Amino acid sequence: MVVYRTITNECTRKRVSVTVAMKGGVLLALVAVLAACSGDAVRAASGQQRLVREAWFETRVDHFNPRNQDKFAMRYYINDEHAYARGPIFIVVGTTAPVLTRWITEGLFYDTAYLEGAYLFANELRYFGYSQPVENAETENMDFLNTDQALADLAEWITYLKETYVSNPTAKVILMGTSFGGALATRFRQKYPHLANGVWVSSGAIEANLAFVGYNEALGNSIREYGSDACYSTIWSGFRVAQNMVQLGLSELLSTEFHLCDPLDTDNALDVRAFLLGLRDDIEFEMLHLRNVNSIREMCAELEQQRDTSLNALIDWFAREHQYEQCVHLNFDRYMQRFVETDFNTANMQAGHRQRLWLQCTEEGFFPTTAGSEEQPFGNMIDTGFFVQVCQRAFGEWLTADVIDRQLRSTNTRFGGLQPAIERAHFTNGGVDPYRVGSPLTDLNAKAPATVIPQTFVSPDLDSIDYVYDSEELIAAKERTRTLIDVWIFEDFEPIHV
Repeated sequence: MVVYRTITNECTRKRVSVTVAMKGGVLLALVAVLAACSGDAVRAASGQQRLVREAWFETRVDHFNPRNQDKFAMRYYINDEHAYARGPIFIVVGTTAPVLTRWITEGLFYDTAYLEGAYLFANELRYFGYSQPVENAETENMDFLNTDQALADLAEWITYLKETYVSNPTAKVILMGTSFGGALATRFRQKYPHLANGVWVSSGAIEANLAFVGYNEALGNSIREYGSDACYSTIWSGFRVAQNMVQLGLSELLSTEFHLCDPLDTDNALDVRAFLLGLRDDIEFEMLHLRNVNSIREMCAELEQQRDTSLNALIDWFAREHQYEQCVHLNFDRYMQRFVETDFNTANMQAGHRQRLWLQCTEEGFFPTTAGSEEQPFGNMIDTGFFVQVCQRAFGEWLTADVIDRQLRSTNTRFGGLQPAIERAHFTNGGVDPYRVGSPLTDLNAKAPATVIPQTFVSPDLDSIDYVYDSEELIAAKERTRTLIDVWIFEDFEPIHV
């Protein structure tokens, strides 16, 4: 049974331009626009608000074991304000966070649904938010969190939507995904091509990678490009000096200068690496959180101020970042706190920390290592061994380096890594997003193009087209996505001959 709950949002009209390429698409796209406009006119006249409904779909906990018939409720949202009867289905694929309604009520995907007369849906990935197939997240209960189970959830749900909600078994389906949702969208198109007619992947890393050192190298390149070589050198030297002080056992000096809550145990390899990772994380956050290259310039301006040493520049910058804290926790036990809770109702579990780590340890990797690379500024002591210990502390000693490596190799073997066998897909990435190194950056084939948008960060193309403030490259990327979706919908359309 499907249960609905209504959420009201203020209805806003967006100005959009129409680009239709296919011969059959001209007529239907115009019909979609006219239907949507007349629907809005009715709503405007009556004062009716946009309705976004919450619903629940019952699906199996384990799709692949016939002896296990347990079921759980997957949460999803519906927006059909612009849909014409039996029209196409647009789905925002759930990622590693509670489901949001934002991209089915605004943005480029919403605007394109307006043009195509499409139904909009967004689903919640199992184990996240309120879509819980198990009672808690103890290790023995985590087995059902994997790509294949999530794809099977989507397959059953899409079949239900086509046959029951839309009442059109042949309705075209377009998927959009970001981050892990982008990887799922890609893999769904590969595994269930008969259920998805096209996918748009915005900043979705699809290649599993244990030692994701390319991530830190990308951060380093951005520091050079949008900050300066001097800034890069300051960070590079500061981290190397800190590492040397660790090797000399200068615990008290480091603990005092960085205002650590607990003295740094320089003989504890896990604490040392957690300390260095914490410093790296602060720089990454400062660079990326505002999604603006000016953040990098401002950070570098502070780091380049006259100091006795590069380490002192790093210390002073770190102190300003934490000026409202009495002290800073940068040890391994504190780092692990977010990953070891198992009650779905806690803040850390609602944020998805443990669930994301499980996917990293068993399928995806993406661990930001520094060992073995001199092409990044964050030292060379954060190795895969540290993250293996993180996985083991969270889920058990069975997660050895060999097990993790085999799991990640299996992911790439099944889905193709950076060279997936796929058509009707568009991969878009921000040119400053460090995760881009795990996503296709050049066209896979004529029907699976890739677009890199310069001077932009993660998923810069989700918002509506802004012809005033968007760069030419960003506008072109958004228009390309919109046109491709139209092509995917009408590519197999047969016009009616009178």
